[in-house]
Amino acid sequence: MRYMNNEAVPSLTVPNLTVRVDPNEMVQYVQELMNTPGATARDTSVALAHRQWGGDTPLARAAQLRWSALNRAFGDARVSTWTTHPKRDQIHVPAALIAAAGVARLTMAEQEVVFDIPTLLDATLELCEPAGHA
Repeated sequence: MRYMNNEAVPSLTVPNLTVRVDPNEMVQYVQELMNTPGATARDTSVALAHRQWGGDTPLARAAQLRWSALNRAFGDARVSTWTTHPKRDQIHVPAALIAAAGVARLTMAEQEVVFDIPTLLDATLELCEPAGHA
C-alpha cells in the first residue's frame, strides 16, 4: 500500500499512470464534476467516473488519478499562467488544459501522482484551437 496525502492508495495506482483518457472524455468528466452539487469531492469524482466508464474500470481509475494530478498542477507557477481567478474561490481553466490532462505523462513525486508539467503544457498547446487566420 502506498500513501498520498496521508491516505492509503492501492498499489494499482502505478499501472494507471500509463492509462490515457480521450481528451474529449476528460473534458466531459471534468464538466460533470464542476456541475454536480453535493457529496465530497472524492465521492463525486469516483461516482461520476464509474458512471461515465461503466464501473471501476482502468479508464475510470485513470480519470480520477488524472483529475487529482491536475488539481495539484494548478499550484505550479508554470500552469497558473494558463488559468484566471475571477473570484477567490473560482478558477477558469481552458478546455485544452483539461483535455491535455487526459493524455499528458504522469509521474510519481514525493509519494504523489503528478504531471510532468512541461509535457502537460506541450499537450495543452497541441490541443488549443488556432487563434485567428494567417
